[in-house]
Amino acid sequence: MRADVFTLQVSGVQIAGGAFLLATLSTLLANTAAYYVTGESQLGRAVLPGVVMAVAGLASSVLPTLVTVVLALTLDFLAVTYAYELDRRGSAMVTATHFTLIVVVAYVVNSGLALYQDAPG
Repeated sequence: MRADVFTLQVSGVQIAGGAFLLATLSTLLANTAAYYVTGESQLGRAVLPGVVMAVAGLASSVLPTLVTVVLALTLDFLAVTYAYELDRRGSAMVTATHFTLIVVVAYVVNSGLALYQDAPG
């Protein structure tokens, strides 16, 4: 067996649960980004951009990093434009804020997990 090929040791329920958790967090971050930029937001409108970013995040395991970032930004821009009915400038600001929040939260969670795994005892 090649070294770069491996099998997942998780069930379909675990994958679906992880995808649901990722979509929920991304939806909350999309709502926060829209509120930050527009001053008003409805959680129902944030579902589409949240799910789109979760799917793009799941695609990151099989796509190169640059392709994933471009794909995520493009799809998020289109989803934000459709969901919030904003012009290009407003959609770009919400998309940039949403992407930034996702990167910051991912970094904090990853750092926290690294500290937890390296803790003595």
